[in-house]
Amino acid sequence: MGAYDVGILAILKAGGATLAVLAFLSVYTIAVIWERWKHYKKSLSGLAGLLKALKHHLEQNQINEAMKTCKRYPGAGAQVVLACLVGPSGKKERERATERALERQVADLEERLPSLGTIGSTAPFIGLFGTVLGVMRAFRDLAGASSAGPGVVAVGISEALVATAAGLFVAIPAIIAYNYFTTRINRFADELRWVTDELLDRLTEKA
Repeated sequence: MGAYDVGILAILKAGGATLAVLAFLSVYTIAVIWERWKHYKKSLSGLAGLLKALKHHLEQNQINEAMKTCKRYPGAGAQVVLACLVGPSGKKERERATERALERQVADLEERLPSLGTIGSTAPFIGLFGTVLGVMRAFRDLAGASSAGPGVVAVGISEALVATAAGLFVAIPAIIAYNYFTTRINRFADELRWVTDELLDRLTEKA
């Protein structure tokens, strides 16, 4: 072991408040991802099968069967389609009722996603801030130790760079999760709008 070898615990301790903040954000990010994953699995499970069944009913002009299919499906998509099927008689009113139902479901799916986006965009800067503080501290230590060699600065900078690495470690999963969930929401909204538009046209023709 050299004179300037530093252990992991010493590096984490040197990170101070910055690493503590990043550790908290990391735990929070994991908790949000896990909670959202379970919620999406419950809300969107079977959506592909529902859409396939609804398309078949639309091709056969089976509006009543489409309604029965929705009532058997517990997910978010069925709530939007039912709002279209059992809403007011006028097309404009049905459109507004359907859009409101879709907005409610999308808002529910988007819950807590802004926090993931914020963490993903700010965590690297928090880590960089910790690195800057660490480098400043390293040079201050060098100035106060006139007989010390460059190893003092090397150790201080290595400790400081841990903050940058920690910031990236927190940000990357947050950004990946945010993009993944956002993509699923957009796909959900697009597919439901297509189905409900078809239903509205069929209902108008039937009327």
